[in-house]
Amino acid sequence: MRIRYFRPGDISTIISIRQASAIADRIPAMSEEAFIAWFLDPDREAQANAFVMTDDDDELLTWGQAGTLEGIEGEIVGYTILECLRDAEGYHLRCRGAVHPEHRCRGAGRALLAGALNRARLLASDFEFEAEAEGVPIYFEAFLPAADPASSHLAVKCDLEAVQQFNSDGLQLYRMKI
Repeated sequence: MRIRYFRPGDISTIISIRQASAIADRIPAMSEEAFIAWFLDPDREAQANAFVMTDDDDELLTWGQAGTLEGIEGEIVGYTILECLRDAEGYHLRCRGAVHPEHRCRGAGRALLAGALNRARLLASDFEFEAEAEGVPIYFEAFLPAADPASSHLAVKCDLEAVQQFNSDGLQLYRMKI
């Protein structure tokens, strides 16, 4: 599996993953048009703040030189997008995404969260002094499906704690201070 930045041509696959995940996780599905408008909103800067996970598997394709297949890429199995929100409670670097149900429990979700956390730390460096001066925290947050028992295990592995007052549309909010 490999992680890379989102490219505009990935959107149709991301929509398919979102729809399959919504069914599996029993969460409301957003219309395709609404999802595209939300995901590609210029304020989210998808090409800088979204990542996809591909199921590249060099072990299955052994004909590559030195064990690598330069330029060959597998199918997209998951995605995440990070957005920055500010409220009275603090700064929230919140990621939303999904891993296709057929590819869960293989490390894709953890890798996507790690990529989003690294991006969140980089974004936080732009306003950490303001947050410190204001005395407000900076949170890294992730919405994970409440119906998937692997979500709580993933949260523990990523040092995220459930926010008790925030469970929306079948998604549980997890967070950590950064």
